[in-house]
Amino acid sequence: MAHGEAQIGPEGYLADYHRWRAAFPDGQVKVVNVITGGDGPDGWAVVEFLNRGTQTGPLHSTLGEFPRSGRRMEVRYCSVMRVQDGKVVEGRDYFDSASIARQLGLVD
Repeated sequence: MAHGEAQIGPEGYLADYHRWRAAFPDGQVKVVNVITGGDGPDGWAVVEFLNRGTQTGPLHSTLGEFPRSGRRMEVRYCSVMRVQDGKVVEGRDYFDSASIARQLGLVD
């Protein structure tokens, strides 16, 4: 995960979802592309998506806590996942955190 963040198991991913939802309650995610490869229930999936929303709550991250900015952000993400027996067993997300920071007014 970006900045060393790790979500372990379904509970970890759910906690991460709630963290983002608290910061961006109007957040929307649009899947742009899905690429899969492998045999049967094993293989890889790459998902590109667009994430947008207004930061009306505090954003908690490994870089610290950022107070509500009231500003909108829009950024493309890419998730790379390894699938085994039809379940995601490993994944990494890639996104431009500097673009998010600029849009939220955290840096110039």
